[in-house]
Amino acid sequence: MPSLTFYGGVNEIGGNKILLEAEDTKLFLDFGMSFKIANTYFAEFLQPRKCTALADFFELGLLPDIEGIYREDYLKHMGRPEEARSVDAVLLTHAHADHAQYIHFLRTDIPIYCTEATKIILQAVEETGSNPLSDLITACDAFTFYETKKGTLGRVTRRNTEFVHERTFHVLEPGEKVTIGSLELEMVPVDHSLPGACGYIIYSDEGNLVYTGDIRFHGSNQALSKNFVEKAKAAEPKWLLSEGTRIDSTQQDSEAGVKSELTQLIADRAKGLVFVEHPIRDLDRVNTIVEAARANNREFAVTLKLAHLIETLGALSPFSLSEVKILVPKKSWGLISKEGIDSKLVERDYATWEREYINRANSITCNALQKNPEHYVVSMNLWEINQLTDIQPESAIWIKSSCEPFSEEMELDEERKRNWLEHFGIKEYFAHASGHASGAELKAIIKEINPDCVYPVHTEHAEMFKDFFKNVVIVNAGKKYT
Repeated sequence: MPSLTFYGGVNEIGGNKILLEAEDTKLFLDFGMSFKIANTYFAEFLQPRKCTALADFFELGLLPDIEGIYREDYLKHMGRPEEARSVDAVLLTHAHADHAQYIHFLRTDIPIYCTEATKIILQAVEETGSNPLSDLITACDAFTFYETKKGTLGRVTRRNTEFVHERTFHVLEPGEKVTIGSLELEMVPVDHSLPGACGYIIYSDEGNLVYTGDIRFHGSNQALSKNFVEKAKAAEPKWLLSEGTRIDSTQQDSEAGVKSELTQLIADRAKGLVFVEHPIRDLDRVNTIVEAARANNREFAVTLKLAHLIETLGALSPFSLSEVKILVPKKSWGLISKEGIDSKLVERDYATWEREYINRANSITCNALQKNPEHYVVSMNLWEINQLTDIQPESAIWIKSSCEPFSEEMELDEERKRNWLEHFGIKEYFAHASGHASGAELKAIIKEINPDCVYPVHTEHAEMFKDFFKNVVIVNAGKKYT
């Protein structure tokens, strides 16, 4: 009989790491970072130490200490013996950090199954990220030495390409069924707050299992989620692993409503620049902002990281990079806005991947925003907010189109942001819709799918599932359920 062990997503929103075992087959459903545990012990300037490899993560429960799943270079550095691989595959539902970040630590010979968009987003994170855990598509041997031409030892870096390993990714197509050991799986796309999100239907001789991943029914791609429910129902599952982020919420969100609200705010409140704070990889929301800007005869300016993601996704993005402006900020020596400087010197201010975007026909600097502020809507966030010093906005507004803070660290960040806005006399407004289904919608889909048993995950209110479904299992982290 199949068993489930929940190593994350228990009494928290995110951190999903669910081990499914059936006969001789073992699969992980997602392998994400727990923000709740991370924020309990760590802060911006207090992070797990690289020098201890996995030790800090094991000690504090950020990762489960399971044999046969982690990178051999990390284990060797910890003095652990070589281990045989113990897991057949990892199934990713989407590329948010709370579902995918910790694949960084996994052995490179564990196959990863996901959608094309998910792989592309992970690739973009690796190419543009500065976090030591940004390496997701490839892995460079850590704590490893090589012999130099002088016969001495040097520390391996990514320049030593023979020590960089590609992970094995299997890109799944809708309707495709794949066999892994004794299990057959089907990826089914769903609507969520970034491209490429999906759920899974897993077929076995002992019964079928459905995993929703993160799901909503009010976005621009809500038809995907409705199709997922139909397929899940047809599978007649014994087990349903359902997300429950908003099980306690009765609020009915709408992406169409966000578009209407953004459009109206820009029309009624904006005399100068409009800054919009939004989830960086939620291209459904970005597309909403683009359309709201167009409705007001304005152009939307994106950050360099967002430009890279849009271009990397290509046809999977709801719009092309040529349809927006690319805001090139000052960096390093700040040469971008100075005249008469050799372009090669300007390029040195930027990372290699950024240089691709600084001289495009649709690239702009703070000078354009200062000259014609009424022409633009600008993607902005706390990590880019110091550009306000260069822009010197007047009569500007800020629209927060992202979730409210849900941790003490996020509250502090929110306070810092408000200090910047107050300094520049910028008034803040709000227009947002969640990436998750409401309580009423979750109740409706569980009733429709009609599983024999429900396992609530990705929620702080699992007990609320018992109010409308009789066979609910409230799980404990690390305990095996059969």
